[in-house]
Amino acid sequence: MKRIGIILITILSFLLITFAGLYFFGVFYFRHWFCPNTYINGVNVTNQNFNVCDALINEGVVNHNLVIEDSDGTQIYIDGSEIYSYNYNEIGNAIQYIKDSQNPYLWVKCIFEKHEYVYHPTRYLDDKKLMQIVKNSNLGKKDRFDPKRHAEIKYTEENGYELIDDTQNLLDWELLNNLVMEASVEDTGYINLKEAGVYKDVERTEEEKKLLSDWNKLEKTLDFNMTYKLATGEEIPVDGAVISKLLLLDENGDFVFEDGEAVIDSDKVHAFVQDMSDKYDNFYKDKYFNTTSGGTVSIPYTRYTTYGSLMNVNEEAAELEEIIKSHKSPGEREPIYIKKEDRGTYANNYGGTYVEVDITNQHMYYYVNNALVFDTDVVTGCKANGNMTPDCVCFILNKARNVTLIGPGYESFVYYWMCITGQIGIHDATWRRTFGGEIYLWGGSHGCINTPINKMSELYEMMEIGTPVIVHHYEPPVTDDLEDTEEETEDTESVETDTEEETE
Repeated sequence: MKRIGIILITILSFLLITFAGLYFFGVFYFRHWFCPNTYINGVNVTNQNFNVCDALINEGVVNHNLVIEDSDGTQIYIDGSEIYSYNYNEIGNAIQYIKDSQNPYLWVKCIFEKHEYVYHPTRYLDDKKLMQIVKNSNLGKKDRFDPKRHAEIKYTEENGYELIDDTQNLLDWELLNNLVMEASVEDTGYINLKEAGVYKDVERTEEEKKLLSDWNKLEKTLDFNMTYKLATGEEIPVDGAVISKLLLLDENGDFVFEDGEAVIDSDKVHAFVQDMSDKYDNFYKDKYFNTTSGGTVSIPYTRYTTYGSLMNVNEEAAELEEIIKSHKSPGEREPIYIKKEDRGTYANNYGGTYVEVDITNQHMYYYVNNALVFDTDVVTGCKANGNMTPDCVCFILNKARNVTLIGPGYESFVYYWMCITGQIGIHDATWRRTFGGEIYLWGGSHGCINTPINKMSELYEMMEIGTPVIVHHYEPPVTDDLEDTEEETEDTESVETDTEEETE
Protein backbone atom coordinates (compact mmCIF):
# COMPACT_ATOMS: atom_id res chain seq x y z
CA MET A 1 0.00 0.00 0.00
CA LYS A 2 2.81 2.35 0.86
CA ARG A 3 4.30 1.81 -2.57
CA ILE A 4 1.02 2.64 -4.29
CA GLY A 5 0.77 5.86 -2.30
CA ILE A 6 4.25 6.87 -3.37
CA ILE A 7 3.37 6.23 -7.03
CA LEU A 8 0.19 8.29 -6.78
CA ILE A 9 2.00 11.18 -5.10
CA THR A 10 4.68 11.02 -7.74
CA ILE A 11 2.07 11.10 -10.57
CA LEU A 12 0.16 13.98 -8.99
CA SER A 13 3.34 15.91 -8.43
CA PHE A 14 4.34 15.35 -12.06
CA LEU A 15 0.96 16.47 -13.31
CA LEU A 16 0.96 19.50 -11.05
CA ILE A 17 4.44 20.46 -12.13
CA THR A 18 3.47 19.87 -15.81
CA PHE A 19 0.28 21.97 -15.58
CA ALA A 20 2.12 24.66 -13.68
CA GLY A 21 4.83 24.66 -16.35
CA LEU A 22 2.25 24.87 -19.13
CA TYR A 23 0.38 27.64 -17.38
CA PHE A 24 3.43 29.78 -16.74
CA PHE A 25 4.64 29.08 -20.27
CA GLY A 26 1.26 30.38 -21.49
CA VAL A 27 1.61 33.43 -19.25
CA PHE A 28 4.99 34.13 -20.77
CA TYR A 29 3.81 33.35 -24.34
CA PHE A 30 0.65 35.51 -24.22
CA ARG A 31 2.62 38.48 -22.98
CA HIS A 32 3.67 38.81 -26.69
CA TRP A 33 0.77 37.12 -28.47
CA PHE A 34 -2.99 37.62 -28.41
CA CYS A 35 -4.85 35.31 -26.08
CA PRO A 36 -7.04 32.50 -27.42
CA ASN A 37 -10.51 33.38 -28.77
CA THR A 38 -9.53 36.98 -29.48
CA TYR A 39 -11.27 38.79 -32.37
CA ILE A 40 -10.74 42.36 -33.63
CA ASN A 41 -13.36 43.67 -36.05
CA GLY A 42 -14.35 40.08 -36.72
CA VAL A 43 -10.78 39.00 -37.53
CA ASN A 44 -9.48 36.07 -35.44
CA VAL A 45 -6.11 37.19 -34.11
CA THR A 46 -5.53 34.27 -31.71
CA ASN A 47 -1.84 33.45 -31.38
CA GLN A 48 -0.99 36.38 -33.71
CA ASN A 49 1.68 38.84 -32.85
CA PHE A 50 1.35 42.58 -33.31
CA ASN A 51 2.88 42.80 -36.80
CA VAL A 52 0.71 40.09 -38.37
CA CYS A 53 -2.37 41.45 -36.70
CA ASP A 54 -1.60 44.90 -38.07
CA ALA A 55 -1.62 43.51 -41.59
CA LEU A 56 -4.92 41.69 -41.03
CA ILE A 57 -6.60 44.83 -39.77
CA ASN A 58 -5.29 46.93 -42.62
CA GLU A 59 -6.94 44.61 -45.15
CA GLY A 60 -10.32 45.55 -43.77
CA VAL A 61 -10.04 49.25 -43.10
CA VAL A 62 -9.69 50.30 -46.79
CA ASN A 63 -12.79 48.46 -47.97
CA HIS A 64 -15.04 51.52 -48.19
CA ASN A 65 -16.09 51.82 -51.85
CA LEU A 66 -18.64 54.11 -53.48
CA VAL A 67 -21.03 53.29 -56.33
CA ILE A 68 -22.77 56.13 -58.20
CA GLU A 69 -25.71 55.02 -60.36
CA ASP A 70 -26.68 57.45 -63.12
CA SER A 71 -30.24 58.11 -64.29
CA ASP A 72 -29.77 55.74 -67.27
CA GLY A 73 -28.69 52.86 -65.02
CA THR A 74 -24.96 53.04 -65.74
CA GLN A 75 -22.73 52.84 -62.68
CA ILE A 76 -19.50 54.54 -61.68
CA TYR A 77 -17.37 52.55 -59.23
CA ILE A 78 -14.92 54.35 -56.96
CA ASP A 79 -12.43 52.15 -55.11
CA GLY A 80 -12.10 53.20 -51.47
CA SER A 81 -8.36 52.58 -51.55
CA GLU A 82 -8.04 55.44 -54.08
CA ILE A 83 -9.76 58.11 -52.01
CA TYR A 84 -9.18 57.14 -48.35
CA SER A 85 -5.95 57.11 -46.34
CA TYR A 86 -5.21 56.03 -42.74
CA ASN A 87 -2.75 56.87 -40.02
CA TYR A 88 -1.05 53.50 -39.58
CA ASN A 89 0.75 54.62 -36.46
CA GLU A 90 -2.65 55.32 -34.97
CA ILE A 91 -3.88 51.86 -36.00
CA GLY A 92 -0.76 50.25 -34.63
CA ASN A 93 -1.14 52.03 -31.31
CA ALA A 94 -4.79 50.96 -31.09
CA ILE A 95 -3.93 47.34 -31.76
CA GLN A 96 -1.13 47.53 -29.20
CA TYR A 97 -3.59 48.98 -26.69
CA ILE A 98 -5.95 46.05 -27.24
CA LYS A 99 -3.05 43.67 -26.78
CA ASP A 100 -1.91 45.38 -23.58
CA SER A 101 -5.47 45.31 -22.17
CA GLN A 102 -5.40 41.49 -22.08
CA ASN A 103 -4.24 39.76 -18.85
CA PRO A 104 -1.88 36.94 -19.84
CA TYR A 105 -2.50 35.28 -16.45
CA LEU A 106 -6.08 34.67 -17.58
CA TRP A 107 -5.15 32.99 -20.85
CA VAL A 108 -6.69 29.69 -19.74
CA LYS A 109 -10.00 31.43 -19.14
CA CYS A 110 -9.88 32.88 -22.65
CA ILE A 111 -9.97 29.37 -24.06
CA PHE A 112 -13.53 29.06 -22.87
CA GLU A 113 -14.61 32.67 -23.43
CA LYS A 114 -14.71 34.63 -26.73
CA HIS A 115 -13.26 38.12 -26.53
CA GLU A 116 -14.31 40.53 -29.31
CA TYR A 117 -12.92 43.98 -29.85
CA VAL A 118 -14.24 46.61 -32.27
CA TYR A 119 -12.02 49.38 -33.51
CA HIS A 120 -12.91 51.96 -36.15
CA PRO A 121 -9.77 53.56 -37.46
CA THR A 122 -9.97 57.19 -38.51
CA ARG A 123 -10.36 57.49 -42.32
CA TYR A 124 -8.93 60.54 -44.06
CA LEU A 125 -10.82 61.45 -47.26
CA ASP A 126 -8.92 62.99 -50.18
CA ASP A 127 -11.83 65.11 -51.41
CA LYS A 128 -9.88 66.59 -54.33
CA LYS A 129 -8.97 63.19 -55.67
CA LEU A 130 -12.53 61.97 -55.14
CA MET A 131 -14.02 64.82 -57.19
CA GLN A 132 -11.34 64.42 -59.86
CA ILE A 133 -12.40 60.79 -60.32
CA VAL A 134 -16.03 61.91 -60.68
CA LYS A 135 -14.99 64.66 -63.09
CA ASN A 136 -13.04 62.20 -65.25
CA SER A 137 -16.08 59.91 -65.52
CA ASN A 138 -19.02 60.31 -67.92
CA LEU A 139 -20.61 62.65 -65.41
CA GLY A 140 -17.84 65.17 -65.95
CA LYS A 141 -18.65 65.32 -69.68
CA LYS A 142 -22.33 66.15 -69.24
CA ASP A 143 -23.84 69.60 -69.61
CA ARG A 144 -24.05 71.38 -66.29
CA PHE A 145 -27.01 73.26 -64.99
CA ASP A 146 -26.82 77.02 -65.46
CA PRO A 147 -29.95 79.16 -65.06
CA LYS A 148 -28.52 81.57 -67.66
CA ARG A 149 -28.71 79.00 -70.47
CA HIS A 150 -31.35 79.55 -73.14
CA ALA A 151 -32.59 77.91 -76.33
CA GLU A 152 -31.95 79.54 -79.71
CA ILE A 153 -32.22 78.89 -83.45
CA LYS A 154 -28.82 79.15 -85.13
CA TYR A 155 -27.83 79.18 -88.79
CA THR A 156 -24.70 77.64 -90.27
CA GLU A 157 -23.77 77.36 -93.92
CA GLU A 158 -23.20 73.63 -93.54
CA ASN A 159 -26.39 72.63 -91.70
CA GLY A 160 -28.77 75.55 -92.19
CA TYR A 161 -31.11 76.40 -89.32
CA GLU A 162 -30.85 74.23 -86.21
CA LEU A 163 -32.42 74.39 -82.77
CA ILE A 164 -29.74 74.66 -80.10
CA ASP A 165 -31.48 73.73 -76.85
CA ASP A 166 -29.11 72.86 -74.03
CA THR A 167 -31.48 73.87 -71.26
CA GLN A 168 -33.01 70.52 -70.37
CA ASN A 169 -31.83 67.56 -68.29
CA LEU A 170 -28.73 69.35 -67.05
CA LEU A 171 -26.51 68.06 -64.26
CA ASP A 172 -26.47 70.18 -61.10
CA TRP A 173 -22.76 69.89 -60.45
CA GLU A 174 -22.84 71.60 -57.06
CA LEU A 175 -25.56 69.28 -55.80
CA LEU A 176 -23.67 66.27 -57.15
CA ASN A 177 -20.52 67.38 -55.32
CA ASN A 178 -22.42 67.65 -52.06
CA LEU A 179 -24.01 64.21 -52.51
CA VAL A 180 -20.70 62.54 -53.28
CA MET A 181 -18.93 64.17 -50.37
CA GLU A 182 -21.76 63.29 -47.97
CA ALA A 183 -21.87 59.67 -49.12
CA SER A 184 -18.10 59.38 -48.75
CA VAL A 185 -18.02 60.89 -45.27
CA GLU A 186 -20.95 58.83 -44.02
CA ASP A 187 -19.77 55.75 -45.87
CA THR A 188 -23.20 55.04 -47.42
CA GLY A 189 -21.49 53.36 -50.37
CA TYR A 190 -24.26 54.09 -52.94
CA ILE A 191 -25.86 57.10 -54.63
CA ASN A 192 -28.81 56.99 -57.05
CA LEU A 193 -28.71 60.21 -59.08
CA LYS A 194 -32.24 59.76 -60.46
CA GLU A 195 -33.69 59.55 -56.97
CA ALA A 196 -31.43 62.36 -55.77
CA GLY A 197 -32.78 64.72 -58.46
CA VAL A 198 -29.46 66.09 -59.67
CA TYR A 199 -30.77 66.60 -63.23
CA LYS A 200 -32.66 69.85 -63.73
CA ASP A 201 -34.30 71.89 -66.50
CA VAL A 202 -33.82 75.61 -66.97
CA GLU A 203 -37.18 77.35 -66.68
CA ARG A 204 -38.54 78.51 -70.05
CA THR A 205 -39.13 82.21 -70.65
CA GLU A 206 -42.08 83.41 -72.71
CA GLU A 207 -39.68 84.35 -75.48
CA GLU A 208 -38.28 80.83 -75.52
CA LYS A 209 -41.75 79.30 -75.59
CA LYS A 210 -42.51 81.32 -78.73
CA LEU A 211 -39.18 80.31 -80.24
CA LEU A 212 -39.93 76.62 -79.66
CA SER A 213 -43.38 77.07 -81.19
CA ASP A 214 -41.79 78.63 -84.28
CA TRP A 215 -39.26 75.83 -84.47
CA ASN A 216 -41.97 73.15 -84.43
CA LYS A 217 -43.50 74.78 -87.50
CA LEU A 218 -40.13 75.37 -89.13
CA GLU A 219 -38.83 71.86 -88.51
CA LYS A 220 -41.65 70.34 -90.54
CA THR A 221 -40.39 72.24 -93.58
CA LEU A 222 -36.69 71.65 -92.94
CA ASP A 223 -37.18 67.90 -92.52
CA PHE A 224 -36.65 67.33 -96.23
CA ASN A 225 -34.25 65.11 -98.14
CA MET A 226 -34.14 64.86 -101.90
CA THR A 227 -31.39 64.32 -104.47
CA TYR A 228 -31.44 65.74 -107.97
CA LYS A 229 -30.13 63.22 -110.50
CA LEU A 230 -28.94 65.38 -113.39
CA ALA A 231 -28.65 64.16 -116.96
CA THR A 232 -25.01 65.23 -116.94
CA GLY A 233 -24.28 62.77 -114.13
CA GLU A 234 -24.14 65.05 -111.10
CA GLU A 235 -26.12 64.45 -107.94
CA ILE A 236 -27.32 67.58 -106.13
CA PRO A 237 -28.71 67.16 -102.59
CA VAL A 238 -31.67 69.23 -101.43
CA ASP A 239 -31.80 68.92 -97.64
CA GLY A 240 -32.48 71.06 -94.61
CA ALA A 241 -29.39 73.17 -95.27
CA VAL A 242 -30.64 74.00 -98.78
CA ILE A 243 -34.25 74.58 -97.66
CA SER A 244 -32.94 77.00 -95.02
CA LYS A 245 -31.73 79.24 -97.85
CA LEU A 246 -35.14 79.18 -99.55
CA LEU A 247 -37.24 80.45 -96.62
CA LEU A 248 -38.98 83.82 -96.78
CA LEU A 249 -37.76 86.30 -94.17
CA ASP A 250 -39.31 89.63 -93.23
CA GLU A 251 -37.49 92.98 -93.09
CA ASN A 252 -36.20 92.09 -89.60
CA GLY A 253 -34.78 88.77 -90.74
CA ASP A 254 -37.50 86.78 -88.96
CA PHE A 255 -39.32 83.79 -90.43
CA VAL A 256 -42.66 84.34 -92.10
CA PHE A 257 -45.46 81.89 -91.28
CA GLU A 258 -48.84 81.41 -92.92
CA ASP A 259 -51.46 78.94 -91.73
CA GLY A 260 -48.95 77.53 -89.26
CA GLU A 261 -46.26 76.79 -91.86
CA ALA A 262 -43.02 78.46 -92.92
CA VAL A 263 -43.36 80.37 -96.19
CA ILE A 264 -41.05 79.47 -99.08
CA ASP A 265 -39.56 82.37 -101.07
CA SER A 266 -40.40 81.72 -104.74
CA ASP A 267 -37.64 84.01 -105.96
CA LYS A 268 -35.04 82.09 -103.93
CA VAL A 269 -36.29 78.77 -105.30
CA HIS A 270 -36.06 80.11 -108.85
CA ALA A 271 -32.55 81.42 -108.17
CA PHE A 272 -31.51 78.01 -106.80
CA VAL A 273 -32.71 76.15 -109.89
CA GLN A 274 -31.19 78.79 -112.17
CA ASP A 275 -27.86 78.43 -110.41
CA MET A 276 -28.04 74.65 -110.81
CA SER A 277 -28.74 75.11 -114.51
CA ASP A 278 -25.90 77.61 -114.91
CA LYS A 279 -23.43 75.25 -113.23
CA TYR A 280 -24.40 71.90 -114.70
CA ASP A 281 -26.39 72.37 -117.91
CA ASN A 282 -23.99 71.97 -120.83
CA PHE A 283 -26.09 72.61 -123.93
CA TYR A 284 -24.56 76.04 -124.53
CA LYS A 285 -21.14 75.21 -123.16
CA ASP A 286 -17.98 73.92 -124.81
CA LYS A 287 -17.80 70.16 -124.89
CA TYR A 288 -14.73 67.98 -124.83
CA PHE A 289 -13.86 64.78 -126.57
CA ASN A 290 -10.99 62.28 -126.54
CA THR A 291 -10.26 61.57 -130.21
CA THR A 292 -9.33 58.24 -131.71
CA SER A 293 -6.24 59.81 -133.26
CA GLY A 294 -5.09 60.99 -129.85
CA GLY A 295 -5.55 64.15 -127.84
CA THR A 296 -8.55 65.98 -126.49
CA VAL A 297 -10.50 68.52 -128.52
CA SER A 298 -12.76 71.31 -127.29
CA ILE A 299 -15.92 71.72 -129.34
CA PRO A 300 -17.68 75.07 -128.83
CA TYR A 301 -21.42 75.55 -128.96
CA THR A 302 -22.78 76.55 -132.37
CA ARG A 303 -26.25 76.59 -133.89
CA TYR A 304 -25.53 73.08 -135.07
CA THR A 305 -25.22 71.74 -131.53
CA THR A 306 -28.17 69.52 -130.65
CA TYR A 307 -26.64 67.31 -128.00
CA GLY A 308 -26.64 68.56 -124.41
CA SER A 309 -28.82 69.26 -121.41
CA LEU A 310 -30.87 72.36 -120.65
CA MET A 311 -33.28 72.60 -117.74
CA ASN A 312 -36.65 74.25 -117.92
CA VAL A 313 -35.85 76.57 -115.03
CA ASN A 314 -39.29 78.16 -114.68
CA GLU A 315 -41.21 74.89 -114.64
CA GLU A 316 -38.71 73.10 -112.42
CA ALA A 317 -38.66 75.96 -109.88
CA ALA A 318 -42.46 75.90 -109.64
CA GLU A 319 -42.44 72.11 -109.27
CA LEU A 320 -39.72 72.17 -106.61
CA GLU A 321 -41.60 74.74 -104.56
CA GLU A 322 -44.73 72.57 -104.57
CA ILE A 323 -42.73 69.50 -103.57
CA ILE A 324 -41.19 71.36 -100.63
CA LYS A 325 -44.60 72.61 -99.51
CA SER A 326 -46.00 69.08 -99.63
CA HIS A 327 -43.49 67.96 -96.94
CA LYS A 328 -43.02 64.73 -98.88
CA SER A 329 -39.41 64.00 -99.77
CA PRO A 330 -39.39 62.14 -103.12
CA GLY A 331 -35.91 60.67 -102.55
CA GLU A 332 -34.57 61.14 -106.08
CA ARG A 333 -35.76 63.49 -108.80
CA GLU A 334 -34.75 64.38 -112.34
CA PRO A 335 -35.44 68.03 -113.16
CA ILE A 336 -37.72 69.07 -115.99
CA TYR A 337 -35.61 69.50 -119.14
CA ILE A 338 -36.06 71.43 -122.35
CA LYS A 339 -33.31 69.27 -123.83
CA LYS A 340 -31.73 66.29 -122.15
CA GLU A 341 -28.80 64.15 -123.13
CA ASP A 342 -29.51 60.57 -122.26
CA ARG A 343 -26.37 58.84 -123.46
CA GLY A 344 -23.73 60.51 -121.30
CA THR A 345 -21.09 63.25 -121.25
CA TYR A 346 -17.39 63.65 -121.76
CA ALA A 347 -16.94 62.40 -118.19
CA ASN A 348 -18.17 58.93 -119.18
CA ASN A 349 -17.13 59.08 -122.85
CA TYR A 350 -20.68 59.95 -123.98
CA GLY A 351 -21.99 56.69 -122.61
CA GLY A 352 -19.39 54.72 -124.58
CA THR A 353 -21.62 54.42 -127.67
CA TYR A 354 -21.18 57.18 -130.24
CA VAL A 355 -20.14 58.15 -133.79
CA GLU A 356 -16.94 60.13 -134.27
CA VAL A 357 -16.34 62.08 -137.48
CA ASP A 358 -12.69 63.18 -137.72
CA ILE A 359 -12.60 65.97 -140.30
CA THR A 360 -8.81 66.28 -140.15
CA ASN A 361 -8.24 62.63 -140.99
CA GLN A 362 -11.44 62.25 -143.07
CA HIS A 363 -12.42 59.17 -141.17
CA MET A 364 -15.53 58.05 -139.31
CA TYR A 365 -15.69 55.66 -136.33
CA TYR A 366 -18.55 53.97 -134.52
CA TYR A 367 -18.01 52.81 -130.93
CA VAL A 368 -20.33 50.56 -128.93
CA ASN A 369 -19.61 50.30 -125.20
CA ASN A 370 -16.22 51.90 -125.85
CA ALA A 371 -15.28 49.21 -128.39
CA LEU A 372 -14.68 50.15 -132.04
CA VAL A 373 -17.14 48.18 -134.21
CA PHE A 374 -17.06 50.18 -137.42
CA ASP A 375 -14.86 52.68 -139.28
CA THR A 376 -14.53 54.02 -142.80
CA ASP A 377 -13.01 56.81 -144.85
CA VAL A 378 -15.39 59.65 -145.62
CA VAL A 379 -15.54 62.98 -147.44
CA THR A 380 -16.83 65.96 -145.44
CA GLY A 381 -17.83 69.49 -146.46
CA CYS A 382 -15.67 71.34 -148.97
CA LYS A 383 -13.23 73.74 -147.36
CA ALA A 384 -12.44 75.66 -150.58
CA ASN A 385 -15.99 77.00 -151.06
CA GLY A 386 -16.77 77.44 -147.35
CA ASN A 387 -19.06 74.42 -146.99
CA MET A 388 -16.97 72.68 -144.34
CA THR A 389 -18.85 70.34 -142.05
CA PRO A 390 -19.10 72.24 -138.74
CA ASP A 391 -17.55 70.97 -135.52
CA CYS A 392 -20.45 70.03 -133.27
CA VAL A 393 -21.78 67.55 -130.77
CA CYS A 394 -25.14 66.33 -131.99
CA PHE A 395 -27.06 63.08 -132.38
CA ILE A 396 -28.92 61.00 -134.94
CA LEU A 397 -32.20 62.86 -135.40
CA ASN A 398 -33.82 60.47 -137.88
CA LYS A 399 -33.14 57.80 -140.48
CA ALA A 400 -34.61 57.31 -143.97
CA ARG A 401 -34.15 55.22 -147.13
CA ASN A 402 -34.16 56.36 -150.79
CA VAL A 403 -34.10 60.10 -150.25
CA THR A 404 -33.46 62.89 -152.74
CA LEU A 405 -31.36 65.68 -151.26
CA ILE A 406 -32.12 69.09 -152.76
CA GLY A 407 -30.11 72.23 -152.19
CA PRO A 408 -28.77 75.33 -153.98
CA GLY A 409 -27.38 74.03 -157.26
CA TYR A 410 -27.72 70.33 -156.58
CA GLU A 411 -30.20 67.45 -156.40
CA SER A 412 -28.77 64.10 -155.27
CA PHE A 413 -30.42 60.73 -154.70
CA VAL A 414 -29.12 58.68 -151.77
CA TYR A 415 -30.07 55.21 -150.60
CA TYR A 416 -29.33 55.81 -146.90
CA TRP A 417 -29.86 59.02 -144.98
CA MET A 418 -29.20 59.78 -141.28
CA CYS A 419 -29.77 63.38 -140.23
CA ILE A 420 -27.52 64.66 -137.44
CA THR A 421 -28.26 68.42 -137.32
CA GLY A 422 -30.21 70.83 -139.49
CA GLN A 423 -29.77 69.74 -143.12
CA ILE A 424 -26.49 67.97 -142.43
CA GLY A 425 -26.39 64.20 -142.28
CA ILE A 426 -24.48 61.01 -142.97
CA HIS A 427 -25.33 59.38 -146.32
CA ASP A 428 -23.96 57.32 -149.16
CA ALA A 429 -22.40 59.04 -152.20
CA THR A 430 -22.49 56.71 -155.21
CA TRP A 431 -21.09 59.47 -157.41
CA ARG A 432 -17.74 59.23 -155.65
CA ARG A 433 -15.13 56.64 -156.47
CA THR A 434 -12.68 57.51 -153.68
CA PHE A 435 -12.99 58.67 -150.08
CA GLY A 436 -10.64 60.05 -147.47
CA GLY A 437 -7.40 61.89 -148.03
CA GLU A 438 -7.57 65.57 -148.94
CA ILE A 439 -10.56 65.47 -151.28
CA TYR A 440 -12.58 67.64 -148.88
CA LEU A 441 -10.14 70.54 -149.31
CA TRP A 442 -11.26 71.23 -152.92
CA GLY A 443 -13.93 68.67 -153.79
CA GLY A 444 -15.84 68.08 -150.59
CA SER A 445 -19.57 67.91 -150.00
CA HIS A 446 -22.06 70.66 -149.31
CA GLY A 447 -21.59 69.91 -145.59
CA CYS A 448 -22.76 66.30 -145.23
CA ILE A 449 -20.58 63.29 -144.43
CA ASN A 450 -20.27 61.28 -147.66
CA THR A 451 -19.78 57.58 -147.00
CA PRO A 452 -19.12 54.58 -149.29
CA ILE A 453 -22.43 52.86 -150.03
CA ASN A 454 -21.28 49.43 -148.83
CA LYS A 455 -20.18 50.96 -145.54
CA MET A 456 -23.26 53.14 -145.29
CA SER A 457 -25.60 50.18 -145.62
CA GLU A 458 -23.76 48.47 -142.80
CA LEU A 459 -23.77 51.52 -140.54
CA TYR A 460 -27.43 52.28 -141.26
CA GLU A 461 -28.51 48.92 -139.89
CA MET A 462 -26.36 49.34 -136.79
CA MET A 463 -27.37 52.89 -135.91
CA GLU A 464 -30.05 53.99 -133.43
CA ILE A 465 -31.84 57.31 -133.37
CA GLY A 466 -30.45 59.36 -130.47
CA THR A 467 -26.88 58.07 -130.79
CA PRO A 468 -24.38 60.90 -130.08
CA VAL A 469 -22.36 62.15 -133.04
CA ILE A 470 -19.15 64.07 -132.40
CA VAL A 471 -17.80 66.00 -135.39
CA HIS A 472 -14.39 67.60 -134.94
CA HIS A 473 -11.17 68.58 -136.59
CA TYR A 474 -7.97 68.19 -134.66
CA GLU A 475 -4.66 69.95 -135.17
CA PRO A 476 -1.93 69.08 -132.64
CA PRO A 477 -0.65 72.24 -130.93
CA VAL A 478 2.76 73.56 -131.97
CA THR A 479 4.89 74.58 -128.98
CA ASP A 480 8.31 75.19 -130.59
CA ASP A 481 8.12 78.94 -130.14
CA LEU A 482 5.69 81.75 -129.50
CA GLU A 483 5.48 82.63 -133.20
CA ASP A 484 4.27 79.13 -134.12
CA THR A 485 1.65 79.32 -131.38
CA GLU A 486 0.36 82.62 -132.73
CA GLU A 487 0.18 81.16 -136.27
CA GLU A 488 -1.84 78.22 -134.96
CA THR A 489 -4.24 80.66 -133.29
CA GLU A 490 -4.69 82.51 -136.59
CA ASP A 491 -5.40 79.21 -138.39
CA THR A 492 -8.01 78.32 -135.79
CA GLU A 493 -9.72 81.67 -136.23
CA SER A 494 -9.72 81.08 -140.00
CA VAL A 495 -11.42 77.70 -139.58
CA GLU A 496 -14.03 79.26 -137.30
CA THR A 497 -14.67 81.95 -139.94
CA ASP A 498 -15.12 79.30 -142.61
CA THR A 499 -17.57 77.47 -140.37
CA GLU A 500 -19.58 80.63 -139.88
CA GLU A 501 -19.65 81.28 -143.62
CA GLU A 502 -20.83 77.70 -144.23
CA THR A 503 -23.48 78.21 -141.61
CA GLU A 504 -24.72 81.29 -143.38
